[in-house]
Amino acid sequence: RARSLRMAKVHSIHVSDASMRPMRSIESARLIEGKGIEGDRYATGEGTYVAFQEPGRQLTIISKESAEAHLAGVARGQVTVGNLRRNVVVSGMSARDLEDAIGCVLMLGDACRVRVHRLCVPCLYNEKLNQAPGLMEAVWSEAGVNCEILAGGSLKVGDVVKVELGSFDASSIDDGGKKAAFYKRPSLRTEDEIDSLRTLPMGKPGVARIAEAYATVGANEAVGIDDDAAHAIRTKAELRAVTSTTKARRREAWKAQLILWAILIVVVSGVYTICVRAISSPGFM
Repeated sequence: RARSLRMAKVHSIHVSDASMRPMRSIESARLIEGKGIEGDRYATGEGTYVAFQEPGRQLTIISKESAEAHLAGVARGQVTVGNLRRNVVVSGMSARDLEDAIGCVLMLGDACRVRVHRLCVPCLYNEKLNQAPGLMEAVWSEAGVNCEILAGGSLKVGDVVKVELGSFDASSIDDGGKKAAFYKRPSLRTEDEIDSLRTLPMGKPGVARIAEAYATVGANEAVGIDDDAAHAIRTKAELRAVTSTTKARRREAWKAQLILWAILIVVVSGVYTICVRAISSPGFM
């Protein structure tokens, strides 16, 4: 099923603590079977799209060369592959190679095995987040793939990536029931297709996080949220952030006070000890 590949390697690894938090680059990671990368938002249940249950949310992989070639003309070249918020960037494997690997198992390093389930098409949220008009269209077919972790283990930059021979299994592909329009380039979608993708099942656990993410960056129309509702969501999020910051500052202030009291107690105790010894000495008075 997958085409023969040149030697591919892990170029970089990226994780984020939670939805809307910056991605950070790490030299090595631990992949957890059936969950994700240790410490990443999808392994901890803090990812933007965790409400949509599908195995491919566990890990994303993208081609360095293919993505960079299509990012060159976006936002004056200011958007990097890391800004696309994918977990593993591979070198030596093209976007077409990754697409051809859908339904196959990829071997990452010595121990990790992942099943490729679908294309990880870019979203308007990330385009707005990066302030890069046209980003979705530019990297539509080069934004990587979604994978399920079949076998976990250690993964580090420089590890070899290859397709497991004879691993293709069409029946194993699970994209979470995505509509055909989901995979269609935005500029080619009909109005009906656009409308069909806008509805969020509000009330479903985790969906509020999606609404907040899109509203925060001004992409609320893409998920069917009007401007008034988006404003209310942003206001609530800002208030929560202020409250969280205030609580954190109070905690730090209490810590500082405790440290000062501890120092004062040590100093007073030391002075007291010196005075007692002085009073007890034979030459006192």
